[in-house]
Amino acid sequence: MREDNHEKRMFYKFIFLLVVTVLIAIVYIGKWTADDSKEQDPKEMFQKTEQPEDAEKQAGLDEDKINDVLTDDGDKNTEAQKTETKEESKQNEHTEKNQGKVDSEQKYINQYSKQEVGTVKEQVKKVLALYLLQITDWDKWDGAVTSGFLGKVKKEMTNFKDEKAKRYLDAIELFASKPLEDGEITFGAFATWHVTVKGKSISKPMQLYYITLQKEGENWLVSDMITPNNQNMEGEGKDKR
Repeated sequence: MREDNHEKRMFYKFIFLLVVTVLIAIVYIGKWTADDSKEQDPKEMFQKTEQPEDAEKQAGLDEDKINDVLTDDGDKNTEAQKTETKEESKQNEHTEKNQGKVDSEQKYINQYSKQEVGTVKEQVKKVLALYLLQITDWDKWDGAVTSGFLGKVKKEMTNFKDEKAKRYLDAIELFASKPLEDGEITFGAFATWHVTVKGKSISKPMQLYYITLQKEGENWLVSDMITPNNQNMEGEGKDKR
């Protein structure tokens, strides 16, 4: 009986040790398998592989955005430069025109004097006003025009003067111009006026005139007045000097 009990105990111990060994083996295998599967997890490998690509894509997108911004800024700058260039061209053109007028007048001032050129400009305005307003009080023309020019004006006003119409001068703008001959002074004059009949305005003409003056004694007298198309104020042909 004792031997049987002893054998049973030994058998139980063996079974216990075997179970423990199996459990340890299972635990170890399970742990090893878990670690190995974790290292070989396809999802993690896929994520790790994609990260650089995502980073490159992100970098690419950022670079595209930066390039777009730079391109837009570049286009804006180009348009701004074009606009500035056009404005500068217009300003330069305007300045050159004004400079040309100033230079012509300055040449007259250098050749004669500032006071004398000022007197000439006043004479031009006076004669043009008398002409446009059709003033037939010939005493007012005395000392302002040459006898030859006065004869042309008298003939012209006799042919075209309208007693029913009244003229009102609006403005005269002067600018110096090159003379056709030495010893002369020429000014351009852009004039605007309006005509009324029985108090009602019927027209508002505007015309460019070139007025030439010659010096007789101490005075500068208007000797000729023409328009660019060689017409007088009524639209009829005017004899050249």
